[in-house]
Amino acid sequence: MDTWIVGRDHLDLLLTAAIDWNVITADQADETGRMLWKENLASVAHRYPNDRNGYRPGAHGFRDRDVDTYAYLPYPGRVDPKIVQTAAASLRRQSYWHPVWHGSAAEHWVNHLHQLATDRIPAYLAEHGPIDPYRQAWGEDGWYVLTDRSGHRQIRSADGWNVPNRDVLHRAAVLRTAATP
Repeated sequence: MDTWIVGRDHLDLLLTAAIDWNVITADQADETGRMLWKENLASVAHRYPNDRNGYRPGAHGFRDRDVDTYAYLPYPGRVDPKIVQTAAASLRRQSYWHPVWHGSAAEHWVNHLHQLATDRIPAYLAEHGPIDPYRQAWGEDGWYVLTDRSGHRQIRSADGWNVPNRDVLHRAAVLRTAATP
């Protein structure tokens, strides 16, 4: 399956960044999370019309009604714009299949957060250094190196694409090298 319903942790991560960056207030987080999750569900339901409630690709045990019960829980750790950028791009990718997505408030919100994250990356790298995926414990694969055809190496985050748990920002902080003066 190439499209899935993101989990609560994914939304919590994005909303934590949005609050930290003054996009929304904490009082708006529940409503914003429900809006984003409803659009994500609509996209997955449109993409896979034969899948039914409880059998859609996504978090184990997810039911369609869960989108109405989303309650924000602050995501732990220092907000890392690279992870937020990846998580926002992932939510956009999981949600764009539904025709109503284009031009929706959810699309504008996700695109805005993605742009804010993108704009913050250079300063964050200067302060905290880049991710070194080779610092991961043996067998961990939350971060990886992708080399394109021209030999350009990029560090990619599987953790940000499909936020697996509430430890993603902490893992990224541990893997960042110290910035050089």
